[in-house]
Amino acid sequence: MAGAALSCIATAILKSLTTEIAKPVGTFASQKVQSLLRVKDDLRSLKGTVETIQAVLLDAEKKQWHNNQVKHWLGRLKDVLYDLQDLLDDVATEDLRRKVTLGNKMSKAVRVFFSKSNQLEHRLRVANKIQELRKTLDEIEKDSKLLNLERHPEETVAIGRGKKPEHPSPDEKIIGREEDKMKIKQLLLSSSSNKSVSFVAIVGKGGLGKTALARLVYNDGEVKEHFGLKMWVCVSDVFDVNSIIKEILKKANVDCQGHDDEDLPSLLRETLRGEKYLLVLDDLWNEDRNKWLKLGDWLEGGLRGSKVLLTTRSHRVAEVTDARSVIHVLRGLSEDKPWNLFKKMAFGDGAESSDPGLEEIGRDIVKKCAGVPLAIRTVGGLLYGKTKDEWLRYKVRELPEIQEIDEADDGIMQVLKFSYDHLRSSLKHCFAYCSLFPKDYVYSKEMVIHLWVAQGFIESPNGEDNLEEVADMYLSELLCRSFLDVHVKFKDGEVWTFKMHDLMHDLAQKVAGGECKIVNFKGGHNERGIRHALFTSEFFSEEKMMSLLDLHKLQTLIFLGDPSHVLNFDRVFSEGKHCRVLHLDYVNIRLPPSSFEKLKHLRYLRIGKNESIQSLPDSITDLVNLQFLELFDCRCLKTFPRDLRKLINLQYLRIWACASVSHLPSLSELPSLRTLILFDLHGLEFVQQTSDVGQSKTARTFFPSLERLELKRCTKLKGWWGSRELMTAHQKHHRSSFPKLRSVKIWHCPHLNFVPPFPQVECLDIDDAKMLEIKPDPNCPSKPRVGSTFTPFSKLMRLYLHGDDPESRMLETLLRSANNLELMSLTYCDIRSFSRGMRHLSSLRELHVDTCEGLDLLCEEDQHDTQWPFLTNLRVLKITDLMQLPEGIRHVKTTQSLKIRRYRGSSLQEWIGNLSLLEKLVLIGCRKLEHLPFEMPNLTHLKELRIIRCPITKKNRHEERPQLAHIPVIFSEDEVDESDYESDYESEY
Repeated sequence: MAGAALSCIATAILKSLTTEIAKPVGTFASQKVQSLLRVKDDLRSLKGTVETIQAVLLDAEKKQWHNNQVKHWLGRLKDVLYDLQDLLDDVATEDLRRKVTLGNKMSKAVRVFFSKSNQLEHRLRVANKIQELRKTLDEIEKDSKLLNLERHPEETVAIGRGKKPEHPSPDEKIIGREEDKMKIKQLLLSSSSNKSVSFVAIVGKGGLGKTALARLVYNDGEVKEHFGLKMWVCVSDVFDVNSIIKEILKKANVDCQGHDDEDLPSLLRETLRGEKYLLVLDDLWNEDRNKWLKLGDWLEGGLRGSKVLLTTRSHRVAEVTDARSVIHVLRGLSEDKPWNLFKKMAFGDGAESSDPGLEEIGRDIVKKCAGVPLAIRTVGGLLYGKTKDEWLRYKVRELPEIQEIDEADDGIMQVLKFSYDHLRSSLKHCFAYCSLFPKDYVYSKEMVIHLWVAQGFIESPNGEDNLEEVADMYLSELLCRSFLDVHVKFKDGEVWTFKMHDLMHDLAQKVAGGECKIVNFKGGHNERGIRHALFTSEFFSEEKMMSLLDLHKLQTLIFLGDPSHVLNFDRVFSEGKHCRVLHLDYVNIRLPPSSFEKLKHLRYLRIGKNESIQSLPDSITDLVNLQFLELFDCRCLKTFPRDLRKLINLQYLRIWACASVSHLPSLSELPSLRTLILFDLHGLEFVQQTSDVGQSKTARTFFPSLERLELKRCTKLKGWWGSRELMTAHQKHHRSSFPKLRSVKIWHCPHLNFVPPFPQVECLDIDDAKMLEIKPDPNCPSKPRVGSTFTPFSKLMRLYLHGDDPESRMLETLLRSANNLELMSLTYCDIRSFSRGMRHLSSLRELHVDTCEGLDLLCEEDQHDTQWPFLTNLRVLKITDLMQLPEGIRHVKTTQSLKIRRYRGSSLQEWIGNLSLLEKLVLIGCRKLEHLPFEMPNLTHLKELRIIRCPITKKNRHEERPQLAHIPVIFSEDEVDESDYESDYESEY
């Protein structure tokens, strides 16, 4: 990580230096002090030195692996650049604090702090430090010449390839493992063993896809039906029996809270008793038979036929687990399967190279990967979008230096390192940072993006981009190149969570070079070289932490401890002053009023599962750099600082499951707030019960930057303002409301009947359609028709309606104004309510109908009173959970995609043949579907057919084949249709 990290830091430093140099002299120095007059010259000199050093960092990063002098040089450089970055951040922060404070009434103490004499003293210290760092950097720059480091322009990477790519889940990327899957499946379903539990092991070198194969079998429909209880546990490097038992119980939905370690084995046996279970122990390394026996004895409680499936790289591990284990040795892909996988990664799905020369180069490169899927995917991802000359350069100049995978255990790691070397520095930094979390960790995409932004890893080419959106493109690039793997995605293809292959995690740890570390105090190691720390031990203390870590250097502090412990971290708050990320989950830490006053660099703060705090400290308003704030399950939290508007950089605020919160501070004038999420606040009645607008003599914008608003499960929420006076003040002092709000989601707020208008909304997701009715505002009885939240809808593009049926007149009003609507999703609605309004939806391209009544596409009524003839642009129609399909669907001539779930009829009707432009047909859970209609060949545009868990796939598979010969892609009943996955579950990070 050293080279990549330093390149990113150098870039940030250069931006800061450019900003400081551009400032008038008086803002940085006093002309009365001669030494301060040289600051500008020192800054310019620093800038030139950093630019010179940055040019050789790429070469230094590659050479450090076999040159200790270069490695030592990078270590010296790292310390200086981090110090310089912190110094420049100090200067920028003090300037920012001064601007914020001067905009408010200052106390005497604050005026003294910001007095000219105090400022002068601070500037003198900064000037002296800059001179000192400049001299040190000049020496380091001279040493780089002695090391013969070459200037290398950084290899460009197409971050964001135009249209955002689709990210397949790991199972969707598996090619050529059908035979292996059937063998493992047969072994699991076999009950030949006399023992209650027997063992099956998948053994093979890293990167072959052992975990992916195990997951394919684990998710198989027959396997699901065969075993009453299924559990998946990643063991990885540390074989700790108690930890493994806790994880097994967790996957069996058993709560271990309150149980001592000595109770765990008996609790496990009780859980398994009477169950035919399947337990997967993924990535097992333990070769100590005695350690295994402590666990194995407690797995005997299940019914005969229970199975333990383990994945490991070692035959010895399988034998230690059970001498009678059935071992399935996984080999590399054979025949054309490696090339098929490579094509998918290098050219894109369904693409072929038209250049025979390129294919010849590609086949030679594939041979280097020895049939190892992870190597093939990674190298293929690297070559995606590259020119023929670049392919040839990799083949001739770089790949020959890598040992054949079959000839060396670390061959796969060299291939992965080769692909890593060709990432852009900012991507390298983001990838290495992920090593901070344990193996098999499920990463929340949103959380990781926030961490990357907070650490300054994300670069905006023009300085104006939304950094969260840029970070999302970084993540997409790492997913496309197989450095990360999709874990869960939504129906629309958006990634929700992701994981990291264990070999990729090993690579990330290697390139991080000790800067990112999971700290467990049981070992007692000295960890003073790290910059980013995650604490997992349940038995740590402030004293122990101070003895092992240099808190002044830490930029990330993530605590995942025991919620029952109340800890004192006063010195951590006071000495970790350069911390940018503070993530306090499951740790009861007292927060005195002065907790945050020293943490002026903080960008990200999450406090979760803390029952010790009743009030958020006032010192949080000093965190002028804070961008992301999340409060999760702080059950005793009641009050907030009044002056939160001083958090001028706050972009994201989520308050979740804080049951005692009944009032919120005024949030409407936070200038940078883009996302506001209020979730599970059952004591909250009004969003806005206080306001500072009366202090202003000029009109302001209400939530000037807010782009995303979510109100979920706030069961007592009635409205936005807590009094008529507040609404009147809003109307008087705000010239506009929500000028940038694009996405609104309101779920399970049954008493909410009025919120301010959202004129710019593009995506609206409402759980209770009754919210669409125009109602009088309860706080303003004199104005019985204040207006609806959701009109006009001139910019609405996506509409999701769930729940009770709205009043039809209101729906027609709504849909009439939504003439730009492209997607509409209806769940638990009566479609008849939409008949008159549908005629206005001429732009509608996608319609989802889920568990609804009244769907009638026959169109035999008066054509002016039916909706379907007007849907001339409809391209996607998804019908979910209807008792039977209406024949009238034949009239929707332009539909190009149709989804039907749980269809009860015995066959598809002949109307299916009239959908001549249909491109995708998905049949899921059609329990009585025994044959397809003879009109199927009429679907000449059909590209993909999915038939999942339908009897047709077993009874008439061969009979149906002639009718399906023209369809390029057909998925069998065992496929998991992950594109259908969607959940409103909120991850806890």
